Amino acid sequence: MTNETLGIVEARKRLGPLVARAVHGRQPTTITRSDEERAVLISEKEYEELLRAREELEIGRVREAIAARERGELRMHRYETRDELYADFGLPAPGEHS
Repeated sequence: MTNETLGIVEARKRLGPLVARAVHGRQPTTITRSDEERAVLISEKEYEELLRAREELEIGRVREAIAARERGELRMHRYETRDELYADFGLPAPGEHS
């Protein structure tokens, strides 16, 4: 898999072929606007696969925490907020970027 990196102006000019490259060739393209602003163009199918993999990882972490609690390795804790719960498990809160 070859990842091409383009500035946003060049990517805008070549958007059609870049989308085709992502969808049909499963080739990602990194698009940069600045050192801090970077995005990756991938197909919707690959994006959905990444979301599923992330969800499976998160489920595994929660299951392991439950098992650790049942083994007495983890004490019970009451969370005040959902964000606090996610942070304790090392997970991004829904809607956050990881």
